[in-house]
Amino acid sequence: MKRVLVVSVFVFFSVLSWSQDVRETVRVDLVNVYLSATDSKGHFITDLKPEELILKENGTAQNITHFSNFAWEQSDKLGEKDVPLTLALVIDKSESMSSEIQGTNKLDIVKNAAFRLLDELKANDRMTLISFNDMPAEETPLISDRKRISTAILFQSVEGGYTSLLDSVYFAMDKLKGQQGRKIIVVFSDGEDTASHLKLDEVISNLLASDVTVLAFGTMSLGTNSLRGRYILEKLAEASGGYAFFPASLGALNDVMEKLRAGMRSQYSLGYKPVNEKTRVAWRVIDITCKRPGVKLRYRKGYTAS
Repeated sequence: MKRVLVVSVFVFFSVLSWSQDVRETVRVDLVNVYLSATDSKGHFITDLKPEELILKENGTAQNITHFSNFAWEQSDKLGEKDVPLTLALVIDKSESMSSEIQGTNKLDIVKNAAFRLLDELKANDRMTLISFNDMPAEETPLISDRKRISTAILFQSVEGGYTSLLDSVYFAMDKLKGQQGRKIIVVFSDGEDTASHLKLDEVISNLLASDVTVLAFGTMSLGTNSLRGRYILEKLAEASGGYAFFPASLGALNDVMEKLRAGMRSQYSLGYKPVNEKTRVAWRVIDITCKRPGVKLRYRKGYTAS
């Protein structure tokens, strides 16, 4: 990859790899890792420098050759300066989203949050809207047409049925496949999966093999106490280097939306060429530590070289 991007709450990476000799070795050109950092209070850290980070692959120290900090972009928007951000909005419209919180429908809360995210994007950023109940549906293809996306969000309504959350996240990953730059899935759901064919570990395995970051907006805290739903959203986000947010009340929505924005804005991107690229080990474990005390890093923990 020619350009490396940085993210602050999530860590993502993409790998260009190929087999030089399938009988002998696996070769990796450049590994790109997206990462985010928070302090002891959970606030995003946006001023890390490459010399503060120690990156290892399979236990061997690596030289960071590319470093980007997206928080340094000279814009109040979330997209990158030269490479568009690709965003998939995945909205739950199953029966469980019909309940009301303080007189406001859950789906209306989600739609309002989605509109606010669109306002944060640059003109050339690309978006797709995916809705789901029993199965996922692509409401719009990947486009930069903000008006078309907004209209599609506006006309979303609860359609009843069951909830295929895991299948829908996988569906969104497939739609983002092959796109350059940062790729983010924002999931709006109560996490109560009742219809997916895929299992949680299957979707997590695919997330680990991709360079997609998942951010989750969980509505269960607004009305129900679903430990299972919360667990699923947290695991999906964590596996991808992302975050899950659960507003406890309508009054907390502004704070959660700011955290969502900060999570997208505060990423870092690290690039390196593995010093042990000729190893036959296809699965590579990534370990990143920070020399600055009290910093917690989140990033994808590995990648498949072949």
